[in-house]
Amino acid sequence: MPRIDAELVGWPRPYQGVAGLELHVFSTGSMSLPRGLLFYGGSWIERETIDVPAYVLRHPSGRLVVFDSGYAGAVRDDPNEYLGFFVSLVGSFAMGRDRELPEQMEAAGMDPAAVTHVVLSHLHFDHAGSVERFPGAEVVVSRHERAAALAASGPLSPFRPTDFDDVARWHPLELEREAPYATFADHVDLLGDGSLEIVPLPGHTLGSIGMIARLLDGPVLFAGDAAAVEESWRFAAFPARSEDRDAWWDSIWRIKKFLQLIPDAVVAGGHDLQIDRVKGRSTIVVHPRQ
Repeated sequence: MPRIDAELVGWPRPYQGVAGLELHVFSTGSMSLPRGLLFYGGSWIERETIDVPAYVLRHPSGRLVVFDSGYAGAVRDDPNEYLGFFVSLVGSFAMGRDRELPEQMEAAGMDPAAVTHVVLSHLHFDHAGSVERFPGAEVVVSRHERAAALAASGPLSPFRPTDFDDVARWHPLELEREAPYATFADHVDLLGDGSLEIVPLPGHTLGSIGMIARLLDGPVLFAGDAAAVEESWRFAAFPARSEDRDAWWDSIWRIKKFLQLIPDAVVAGGHDLQIDRVKGRSTIVVHPRQ
């Protein structure tokens, strides 16, 4: 178990949320996988269906920030071509009509053209699929993640270069400045007002990142696939696949320590919409699945 100090570096005490900051939760589809692909030692016969969420933050200034864009429409229209034969054979991927994030935003009364930043926990197809649907936005990833994605190749790679090869405005982050925040080793203040703090969460990929949103009625930690599902952060269930297991172990214990020190914090997992069970939070809007 890594040693994570029981302190919240730079964390406002008492807690100060940002008035007017609002979270919208969307589901872009789902996937069904053998549990052996989800958890180390899991069954290859039993399957589990998990969500593919996307999150939109409405800032009091009127700006919109996306965290993970979810599926591309190609998952629905031509999965064999888009994902490859083997991936399509092992997994089952579901996506309804008009479930890409921009269409759902428009149906909810939000203009996708108002998105100023798309923050991607990592560049796998189920998290970055619709990023090019926000051509005016700055795409925020870690420097390590962008380099790995651009160098990836092969039919089994979870990176799909067609998802992001036309991105015009990259913002590759350096998260090695030794500037800790809360329980995390570094941070970047995305908008400069403390409302959205990006933190490193390596392990699933070497460049994975998360983000803390300081909502008025409690913080939300967007964990990406560092904590893909509830078992990840609640029980430290070890993933079947991680690029750096030691780094993942460190990240998950930083998440767990954050939750221990801030009991009213909520985790928004990379494939878990348990956030829709949060009651009494006026700043979180969960949009219906279809």
